[in-house]
Parts: sequence; structure tokens; C-alpha cells
Amino acid sequence: MFFLVACGGGSGEESLGVAVADVAVGDPSVSYANVEFTGDGRYMVWFEQLQDGSGRGTVWHCGINPDTGELIPADGKGFNAFDSTATGRANPGMDVLGPYYVGLDRLGRLVLVRPTSVTSGSVTVLPTPEDVTRRAVYPTDLPGENRGFVFWIKNEAVHGGPLTDGNSWFELQYLDLADPTTVNVIERQDKPATGYPPMDTAFVRWFRGRAALTYGFLDSNGLVQVREFDVGNPNPQPVAVTGDSSTKVDPYPLTYNGQDIAIAGINATITSHVYRRLTGTTLFQLQEVISPPASSLSNPMLAQSHERILIDGALYTAYQINEAGRDIQDTAFSQTGEIWLSTVLQPNQRQWRVSQNNSLAKSEPEPYIGTSKVWIFYSALPQGADTLRAKWSLHRADTPLAIPN
Repeated sequence: MFFLVACGGGSGEESLGVAVADVAVGDPSVSYANVEFTGDGRYMVWFEQLQDGSGRGTVWHCGINPDTGELIPADGKGFNAFDSTATGRANPGMDVLGPYYVGLDRLGRLVLVRPTSVTSGSVTVLPTPEDVTRRAVYPTDLPGENRGFVFWIKNEAVHGGPLTDGNSWFELQYLDLADPTTVNVIERQDKPATGYPPMDTAFVRWFRGRAALTYGFLDSNGLVQVREFDVGNPNPQPVAVTGDSSTKVDPYPLTYNGQDIAIAGINATITSHVYRRLTGTTLFQLQEVISPPASSLSNPMLAQSHERILIDGALYTAYQINEAGRDIQDTAFSQTGEIWLSTVLQPNQRQWRVSQNNSLAKSEPEPYIGTSKVWIFYSALPQGADTLRAKWSLHRADTPLAIPN
């Protein structure tokens, strides 16, 4: 199901061929892993990973100059929040009080940090029982609302990623920040004989601006489909929201023009589908196909990590593809890649390849909307590097998108 390999460079509208700058930023001696931006664009949250193979490191936040895209301070080391691990590192959320981020410390405790400036923050260790087998911690993005939720995936027994030996099952769990001592289980999934569990293939994500999440499950045909779980509902229940003939990879759900949208990689190829759900219906329906028009890779695959960009009512997505590797893990993080930008649900689809260095493995594109332009940040490694021992460099790519005056 998940280990399909794409062929060739794909089809679709031609890229406009706009020349863009793609530069390394930050301190070249520092390892920048998992860069994220708070929903208000004021802070960058990132993980400085040690290069000793342990997966340990430190969570930081810093500021961004919206005019230049430069880090504040220049090395990104604004506030040293807490020590963490590669699988427990922090991710940002929003509520009525503003931006915050949540992750796991090395004892397995959930830690919530509210930035108070680019060099300071308020750190709270939540009273949730500690558990070092948790990973992938994500809070909701609910600006203006006086509530918040956090989900994570719990391994059965052993700390690490979804391929770590010693786990026969995984659980998707969450808590309400108003009741942080109560852990709620959404679903348990067995570890498959090969590859990722469905909730890692169609990776769990919150809707932007809604207290609802999506995650993968295996249907009767062995395909990874998507379920939705609305934690804001008084009695939430998982509901299947896709049912077509493809396996979904890392779907990104959002609400656009009053309708629910999901953008997902398809069958681990370079193709992505844009789905839309009409008001009053349950299932998402295919609306658009996105496939990079002219990849420089010899055997590209695995379109994933879609991130929305919304400018003056127009929707775009930034995503990555990579050269086919030994397996999905190797493909996604250790093989040469490309970062692409595409229009979404616009007439005359357009795409641009914004990454320029073809010798690097690239991952996790993160858009940043500045004062007058949009940049896409991403982390990169030398091709074939050990993800736990190599230094992650941070890059900032220009885009042709401009912010209206």
C-alpha cells in the first residue's frame, strides 16, 4: 500500500520558471530541525538536534524580520525553552491569549511555552502523567478562542518513531488543556508487518482554525483512508471522510471559503489530490490534481508535507517530493528532494520549484508570510546522511508571491 514508487517527472501545468533565491540562513554550525512558525507569524519554533545519534536536543523559539526573512537573533537562539527529543519536539498552537507551543521533555512530561518576546517565554509543565512513549505532539490553532487541545501518538512500549522495534500497537490520544490530567484515547492501531501504521501514513493533523483532526485508517481494500475526529463535539466519534481508490499520504485539512478542504499525497507518488467537502456532506470529493510538471529528480516520489498559504483570498500550497530511497523513511529525509509551490483551486493551475540546490535532501517546507512577500523555509541534509547524526541546515527560498499593499 504505502511503499509504491512513482515513475518519471509527472504531468500538469508548466512551471512559470520564475528564478528565485534559495539561501542558507542562521548559524552554519547549528543544526536546525523541524522549523515551525506560530500562527501569527511572530515566532519561529525549532529543535536544535544533537549530532550524536541520540535524537536528543533543545527546543528554541526566536523572532522573524517580516521585511527581510532574517532570524532574530541571527542564529535563532532567542529563548531556550526545554530539552526534548526528535520525536517529542514542540509544535505551535494559538488561542485567545496568542501563540504557544507544546512538546515533550526528556522525562516524557508535556511542556507548554508561551513566548513573551523573541528572547523570553513562560514555561509550564502540564500535570498530565509523564510518558516517554509519546511522540508527535501537536496543539490546536484556534486564534480568538478560549480553549485548546493537544494530540499525540503513543507507542506501546518503546520510545522512538513509528518504525521503532518493540511496539506492536500505537494509540492516537488527546487532552483538553482545560483538563490536562485526563488523557483520552481516539483509536489504537496495530503495527503492520511492513511500513507505517495508517495514522502515520495519513499523518494526524488538526484542521487550521477548528478543533477537529484527521488521521489514517486501513479500509477493507487495504488502502489508507482518512477519518475525522471532532474533539469540540460533546460526544466525538471517528467518521470516515474519504473512500476512493487511493492511499492518502499526509493529508492537510483546512477550511477555505466556508468549505472543508484536504490536500493529500496519493499512493506515495509525486501526485497530490485536492479534495473538497460540500456543506452538509460527509465524504470529501476530488476537485484538483497537483503533480510537479518538470522534476529534476530521476525517480521522484512521495508528495507530502503540504502547507497552506492564503493571500488576499487565494489559496496556495507548498510541498516536497524526494528521490526514491530504500524505504519511506530514507526517501522522506535522506534522499535528494525538491520543494514546490502550487496554486490550489484557482483557474489555470501554476507551479514553481522554489528549491534550487539539487544535492541536498529536503524536508518539511514551512511558509512564512512577510510584509511584502512570501518565503518558504525548509530543513536540509547532505544526501544519504544519517538523520540523527548529520547537521540539519536551514534554508529560505523566495517565491513569486507578493502581498497586496
